[in-house]
Amino acid sequence: MVEVEYDLGCSLNVPDKLLTWCDLIITHAGKYNIDPYLVAAVMLQESGGQPDVVSVSGAIGLMQIMPKDGIAASFLCANGPCFAERPSTQELLDPEFNINFGTRMLAGHIEKYGSVRDALKAYGPYDVGYYYADI
Repeated sequence: MVEVEYDLGCSLNVPDKLLTWCDLIITHAGKYNIDPYLVAAVMLQESGGQPDVVSVSGAIGLMQIMPKDGIAASFLCANGPCFAERPSTQELLDPEFNINFGTRMLAGHIEKYGSVRDALKAYGPYDVGYYYADI
């Protein structure tokens, strides 16, 4: 395999589909003091770098955040709607807002759970998380 390097203006070595978001990844990872490669990896897994992707469960955008509206509004927890305090679909379709919110959420999980591994498990889909974080 031949490795070819291109200087596309990104100080991160990320797949081409994330290059558009490189500056925002760096900015928000720095803001919340987490590894920008972790943010990029979550973004790649969650959306493949597509800012307008919507999952079958209703998660929105680059970092696949569940909004307070849309299909997610019908998801109920013990104290009412699970995502009532989340941003709207419209807000989450803004790439900068989405990256900021997702990065803040990921940083919060790292702080709450004490490890990147457990934070990834909490960030992933509700029913399985990132169970493969151990691989």
